[in-house]
Amino acid sequence: MAAVVEQATPYRPPFHTITPYTNSSQPNMFDYPVDFNNAQLEAKNILAHVLTTLKEKDSKYYPRYGKWVERHPRLEEVCFRCIRPQVWTFLNGKWSVDALKCVGVDLRFDGKGVYLNGVVGLDRNVRIYIGQASQIRARVARHLNFRYRRDNPSLHYHAMQQSTYNIFGLAAQLPSPNMGNHALPGMDAPDLLLNVLEMWMCLVFRTLPLQVLEQWLPDDGTINKKRKEGQEGEYGGLNIATPIDHGEKQREWIDLSESEDPLVHEYLRRGRNYSDTEQKKRSDVQLIKLEDKKGENEAAQKYTKQAKDYNKARKQQDESLTPGGAFILGSALGGSFIFVMIKLWQSRKFSP
Repeated sequence: MAAVVEQATPYRPPFHTITPYTNSSQPNMFDYPVDFNNAQLEAKNILAHVLTTLKEKDSKYYPRYGKWVERHPRLEEVCFRCIRPQVWTFLNGKWSVDALKCVGVDLRFDGKGVYLNGVVGLDRNVRIYIGQASQIRARVARHLNFRYRRDNPSLHYHAMQQSTYNIFGLAAQLPSPNMGNHALPGMDAPDLLLNVLEMWMCLVFRTLPLQVLEQWLPDDGTINKKRKEGQEGEYGGLNIATPIDHGEKQREWIDLSESEDPLVHEYLRRGRNYSDTEQKKRSDVQLIKLEDKKGENEAAQKYTKQAKDYNKARKQQDESLTPGGAFILGSALGGSFIFVMIKLWQSRKFSP
């Protein structure tokens, strides 16, 4: 089957030449490395640190991950066997857009996995986003949908809007649950396994904010916690939320104001402008509601005062006037009361 080239349009970011790929879940896993290259050794160190952190008794992640990690001593091997070989080839070589294309595939894979999006910006800087999905094909199609990006603003989508070139690739895939793979270590909780794989790839590709990289990368001095350098310069990151928190009701969000990436600051400025506009709209609506409520309260108070005055005058006249005089005065006051009630009804009926 020939390679497919997708044409760039205003609604679809420029895409690379893609290689046909199977649309069925792969029943078998990839081989576990026998001789680790430098990239795999670094990744192995990072993964071991992540798993150790998750099973620490005093870690906030222990209630969710601790027992699961302890239950599967071969979890590290399973994670390695989920990673596509093309990822290791890219990581162990000279980073470049051309090399990243080798990771890109025609994403017709419908299974669960972790994908990456290499984004070449208008400023010619390269940034990478890592994500997970239960259906890779559907998730990538959503990313390529202009209207979805418009209605769901994010740093990733802002970068795609400001891009000249995009590369989507499959970094890791979970084995199909058939053929006995459901009994593999970690597959008793595939959602947790996906979180670990996404977190691992985010750390390996350095796509998280620097303060998160500082927190999660090992402190043994063997790993440089800075961004990776490539042929095009420093490779930026487009992930904000920590993947290990995926699925939690409350997730930690990071302050990006200290980022050195101009694209991040542009995104933050647009976010503030959008928020100010929306806040102004909400304030205007609230102001109208308050004015309406104020008018209703004033009308109700006026009605109450008129009613009390009427009752007071009626009582006084009943005590001092003759029956004829009381009838005349009562009729006059009654007419005034009816007039007030009509005015009150009209004001409520025609008020905006």
